[in-house]
Amino acid sequence: MTNMEFSELTAVYQKLEEISGRIEMTSIISDFLGSAPDDELPTLILFLQGRAFPPWSDKELGIGGKLMIKAISNISGFPDEKVVDKVREKGDTGLAAEELLVNKTQTTLFKEKLTLQKVSDNLNKLAGLTGKGAQDKKISYINELLSFASPVESRYLVKIILEELRLGVGRGVVRDAIAGAFEVDAALVDRAYSLTSDLGEVARTAKKEGNAGLEKAEMKTGVPVEVMLAQKVGSIEEALEKFSPASFEVKYDGARIQIHKEGDRITLFTRRLESVTKQFPEIVEEARENITAKSAIVEGELVAIQDGRHPRPFQDLSRRIKRKYNIDEISQKIPVEINLFDAIYVEGKSKIDAAFKDRREILEKIVSPTEKFRIADDLITEDVKEAGKFYQKALDLGHEGVMVKNLDAPYQPGSRVGHMYKVKPIMETLDLVLVGATWGEGRRANWLASYLLAVLDPDSGQLLTIGRMGTGFTDEEFKSMTELLKEQVLEEAGKEVKLRPSVVVEVAYEEIQKSPTYESGYALRFPRLVRIREDKGVDDADTLTRVEEILGSRKGQ
Repeated sequence: MTNMEFSELTAVYQKLEEISGRIEMTSIISDFLGSAPDDELPTLILFLQGRAFPPWSDKELGIGGKLMIKAISNISGFPDEKVVDKVREKGDTGLAAEELLVNKTQTTLFKEKLTLQKVSDNLNKLAGLTGKGAQDKKISYINELLSFASPVESRYLVKIILEELRLGVGRGVVRDAIAGAFEVDAALVDRAYSLTSDLGEVARTAKKEGNAGLEKAEMKTGVPVEVMLAQKVGSIEEALEKFSPASFEVKYDGARIQIHKEGDRITLFTRRLESVTKQFPEIVEEARENITAKSAIVEGELVAIQDGRHPRPFQDLSRRIKRKYNIDEISQKIPVEINLFDAIYVEGKSKIDAAFKDRREILEKIVSPTEKFRIADDLITEDVKEAGKFYQKALDLGHEGVMVKNLDAPYQPGSRVGHMYKVKPIMETLDLVLVGATWGEGRRANWLASYLLAVLDPDSGQLLTIGRMGTGFTDEEFKSMTELLKEQVLEEAGKEVKLRPSVVVEVAYEEIQKSPTYESGYALRFPRLVRIREDKGVDDADTLTRVEEILGSRKGQ
């Protein structure tokens, strides 16, 4: 086992902070990965992206600004108030830590070099702490790291722990860096990640086995696979022009769920690769009893329901997804059903290369439907009128519209390819990330009443602002949004609040305009909240490319 010093990684961080060009960033990371020990690659890949754990891991650091301020105070010897003042002055907790920790009051008797492994070990220990005394123990693990760290290392440690290290190292940059470092095909890197959801392991495979190893990458139960995504079309007629006959399925108003079965072990993952197994025990039990295959990965849409199987508001389902305690109680209040539509792995074999019609047939053979555990309603037709009736039936039930699927298409994980389309009657919305907020005035003084929206740059991974949203909320909505965002506050300067980028919201708007005011170069006119997307993470947010596509299509109308 090697012991790479954390300072080697921080030197790369410093280089990356000085540049913004994708090609140069890729080159720096590629050179670094090429010289890194095999066993350090998974941790390095995570830390370069500002993550402590893979996106599908159920581990959470759960460290807020107040806890970090206490830790910095302990090691620096400055009182909490001084640390808070320095954070406000710098507008960045990491930079404040670097300056305050130049002369530490706490030092170890025998000063050791901080290693990558030590950082990883402490963060894993920290994530496992719960219950009485957990906060004090968390601070002790952070204190230990900060006591070993140089001031510069402290800056980046704090940013990683607070999950605010965003250097623009997105998936595309890492993919190309792995390809360059180990002279492998970038497309194979992408494919391997889509199947394994772990770029660190992909990098290790690329180094050890090259393209041949990447080609052998396979999905396995218990590790989520990136889902295939749909494109939007404006009408049934337009969809049938793409392929005909087609499979029409109800586009349920719920959350995409991937069910993994291996014997009696059942795991549920969202489309953002997060495990929600504990939150839905009734679906776990249904899957265990009604998927007849010993091992399988199937997909469906989870829906919160009320009388007559009509969908409840999406926020009710969000409450189920977020709930960590008293699961039995909330499951009685908010019942759910799942509607399955695809089988991508059965009895140890991948089915992604099979045609959709064959995968659907396999799904129907290995599932015994029940009232809660259903096969999605579908219709195979090339007739516009027949499809239109099916579409209207879906809307009458309270769902979003229909999915239109190519019967002969394979499954392409992680891709928004032309194998399936969604048809909805509502105006196209955007899924955006909340990166800041402003405290209100008057009777709204205790609420965060204006929210800064950001779109994802697909190349750099940076979040680029695109407007502010603050109208159309009821007092109760302002209150609940404030409660949600308080846990994400990183820094405050006057009325302005910087948020940890973690909450994704679906936003409607009147139009998109070019604007120098925001980093994206665009502004949304009259943005308004549709719903909070608990089922989506930052990496699922809409991209700048998507904004430009929408703008271009509307100009062409």
